[in-house]
Amino acid sequence: GGSDPFIVLEDADIEAASTGAVAGRFINNGQSCIATKRIFVVKQVIDKFLEKFVKKTRSLKVGDPLSPETDIGPMVRQEAVKNLDAQVKDALKRGANLEHGGERLRRKGSFYAPTILTNVTPEMRIMKEETFGPAAPVIVVKDENEAIRLANRSEFGLGATVWGIDTRRAEKVAREVSAGLVTVNNVVVSDPRMPFGGVRHSGIGRELSRYGMLEFTNIKSVRVYEKSPLAHAHVE
Repeated sequence: GGSDPFIVLEDADIEAASTGAVAGRFINNGQSCIATKRIFVVKQVIDKFLEKFVKKTRSLKVGDPLSPETDIGPMVRQEAVKNLDAQVKDALKRGANLEHGGERLRRKGSFYAPTILTNVTPEMRIMKEETFGPAAPVIVVKDENEAIRLANRSEFGLGATVWGIDTRRAEKVAREVSAGLVTVNNVVVSDPRMPFGGVRHSGIGRELSRYGMLEFTNIKSVRVYEKSPLAHAHVE
């Protein structure tokens, strides 16, 4: 599993980052191991980011997963809906603010409204557990150092995303996030050319690329000497 952090620095392209947050959090209805799970935004840009993120989330169409017009389909089963709803209610009970959604939808199937929460704290279930559904907790941080610290405050370590125009700085942040794969200025995706895997409770080993193939092999060492170095050795 994963609880992938999504870090928005103060120099980020907010239009792109807010679109990335929608795509990263709500792809496959949030039911993906590499979906965005926890969104950290530096305080200087939180208002601009949240305005765009909420607006774009509100435009998502919930409906038949087989319809090309649908953005959000049903969750995998009712038990998953109950678990997600419990995570959201726990956050609201502990002081989180509801910006959008936050409820089961009254229609046939396991539907849950795309949800955005703010004023979220690390002690809430939605931050400590994997959130496998369409709910996005947004956390304001004072700077990149706090973002890194809170991003690494998780038992998981699969993927992560960092957004910033200064790519050298964003890459530096990416290197300090404890995760198996980190993307700068885009959502996390699997690429057969790159190793895929995590750290901590997100598993060990890698899939894909040359490293993935090596995971399915046993390394064997064979040494051959044309002439034995022991041929003329003196043995007492």
